[in-house]
Amino acid sequence: MAEIKEYYAKSPREDGSRETVGEHCRKVSKLAAVYGSEFGQGDEAALCGLFHDFGKYSKDFQDVLNGTKTGVDHAVCGGTVLTLLSKLIGRKNISPVYQAAIEAVNAHHSSLKPYYELKGYINDNFKNEDPVVCNDGKASALSGKDKYEKALHAFVLDFPKWKSHFKKFSFILEDKNKTVEYYVKKMMYTRMLFSCLVDADYTVSSEKEPEVLELKPEVILNNLNTYMENLRKTSDSDSELNDIRNKLFEACGTAGENRGSGLFTLTAPTGTGKTLALLNFALHHCIKNKKKRIILALPFLSLTEQTAAAYSSIVPDILQDHSQSSLDEAAREHAAKWDAPFIITTSVKFYEALFADKPTDCRKLHNIANSVIIFDEAQSLPSHLTRATIYAVKELCEHYGRTIVFSTATQPKFDTIENVEWKLTEIMPDNAFMFKALKRTDVKWSVDKPTALEDVAEDAAKSNNSCIIVNLRAHARKTYEAIKELSGREGTYFLTTDLCPDHRSDIIAEIKERQKAGLCCRVVSTQCIEAGVDLDFETLFRALAPLEAVIQAAGRCNRNGKLKSGEVTVFEPEEEGRLYPDDWYGTGAGRVKVLLSRSQKNELDINDPSVTENYYELLFEKQNDSKKLTDAIMGTDYKATEKEYKLINNKGFKALVPYKKQMAFYEELRSEPLEDGIDAAWLKKAAPITVNTFENLENSGYPVEYLYYREKGHKGKTSSDVYILNTGAESQYTDSMGLQFQSQNSKNYFF
Repeated sequence: MAEIKEYYAKSPREDGSRETVGEHCRKVSKLAAVYGSEFGQGDEAALCGLFHDFGKYSKDFQDVLNGTKTGVDHAVCGGTVLTLLSKLIGRKNISPVYQAAIEAVNAHHSSLKPYYELKGYINDNFKNEDPVVCNDGKASALSGKDKYEKALHAFVLDFPKWKSHFKKFSFILEDKNKTVEYYVKKMMYTRMLFSCLVDADYTVSSEKEPEVLELKPEVILNNLNTYMENLRKTSDSDSELNDIRNKLFEACGTAGENRGSGLFTLTAPTGTGKTLALLNFALHHCIKNKKKRIILALPFLSLTEQTAAAYSSIVPDILQDHSQSSLDEAAREHAAKWDAPFIITTSVKFYEALFADKPTDCRKLHNIANSVIIFDEAQSLPSHLTRATIYAVKELCEHYGRTIVFSTATQPKFDTIENVEWKLTEIMPDNAFMFKALKRTDVKWSVDKPTALEDVAEDAAKSNNSCIIVNLRAHARKTYEAIKELSGREGTYFLTTDLCPDHRSDIIAEIKERQKAGLCCRVVSTQCIEAGVDLDFETLFRALAPLEAVIQAAGRCNRNGKLKSGEVTVFEPEEEGRLYPDDWYGTGAGRVKVLLSRSQKNELDINDPSVTENYYELLFEKQNDSKKLTDAIMGTDYKATEKEYKLINNKGFKALVPYKKQMAFYEELRSEPLEDGIDAAWLKKAAPITVNTFENLENSGYPVEYLYYREKGHKGKTSSDVYILNTGAESQYTDSMGLQFQSQNSKNYFF
């Protein structure tokens, strides 16, 4: 066998030149060290970069580059040699820090696996001459002692001072009891090293000079102050409200002067200018503490667009990173690695990245170090995720230089959860006066006995400007039909996720115009109206729900304070079957009933912050995460953790719909995937006219056609959850109620 004189990392460039393994690893190690140094782990990140492509010092991998071999995995070889070298320098047991480096290196082209799972084939890989089957069913590029010694010799020629990388590691993972919190920290540490490695590897491999975007907080703060001066001059709000807004704005600026990182809350009612006040906090904090980035995470897509619009004249170059953002090539790269100075994203995207296991999902994590992160409208998390999420957020602040703010009118009391230590600084501790001063509604609690939806519709029809919010789409359909029969189609609206996003936006715009003109307006909706929708009703009916949902709904009643007091009625629907979208939602509603039963007048004052505190204390009593998630974390099972940590239940189906105002767009999208299937880019493009439905479309007999998913790099077609209405079945999507399948097992249109 001919001696290999030079080991290459990549195929030849267009000009014929080639990058060697040594050159590539040196660049990746150097850049990974820069990334890791942001949170004090530069040496560890450098180590990962240095050894990540160790398996390319092999004939098998060089044959892959030459096109004579396939199915070869080089990543496991880096993990193997790190294990061997750790033992050679006298470490009897592989420390958690070294385990993290091994896990990160092994996963840089696949997904994270725990060290105990790797240990078996790492040992076999070194001892056996035959290649071991490892990541994604591929064979190890190196196998047996002789090949590893030869590869190590080549490595030492490239890196004669490699031993210096083993001298110091500052991160310590110690917990004698090995609690859930310990394992959240342990896995977070691995993901951070992993993030540094994969981002450095991708960046170096692209051979493009990365665009460096810097946050300029002093400039933005000057823009903000100018904007606020103009806003105060032109505001037509009453003096009391303006005074409250000014106090909140100033309090946020003062709190931003706190030195160091930490956890903050901002508890203030709707309408007090939290959006701009939070920006004031973040900018002052960045200036004081030299923070590099501001990240704003919001629970709903509608809020991301609304907030970006509010900031657009103040903050230059906002990066919106969410499922419906349209980005050019440069912006997509910044979104992939979150290195933009000001980012608006969704809570789902942010939180789920903290528990992810794949390179593309974890790549951005290191860039949230040394940042200010704001969770606006930060109501309670799903019960099965709460404890793990809190541990992760605490870890971000304690070891990775983040400052985090939870902002909401209904501040969850996470410190009431057993074994959760949750110490925060409230930006506006004397906040009760705001809730009292801005009381705009009177709430009638009518939950002593169930009420028929038809009766609620009849009461709503008596008002010229009313809204009914229910918990389920089926309830909304029934209520809408009832109120339409009483009031007629004119001025009566249906707002649920049966309508595609573009359709909902157009209806909301129409409702606003009618309200502005003083015309009759009656709306039936689900929870989709409760946040980020600036509508103002005189009378509002809310089906019993968790307290935070009731308070959000009440924010749509007498929103602009034109009345002495708006009327809100909370009722329990008289319906068979389930009343709530999930168990957690039902639990929250049940806790509201318990609080009502304990009150003297069977009433709750939603403008009293102490009521919210009592609610959360009751809600979190004896509350635990899901057993599957806890078991996955305790077992450092990255794949299972990623699977179990989902903020939104994605079960169900997607349907591309023929919304009349977007028919040309619909026809264009419809024609694209019928031959070759769909991909992620198509899904993002189609999102404005896509409906998420929990109807079982598979083998349903509905007039729909199944679309295959075409994944990049995969031959053939794979399964998806996406459907499209058949030609001739466009009437299944209506102008008034969106997607309404008219009959099940209707074979007339089915392909």
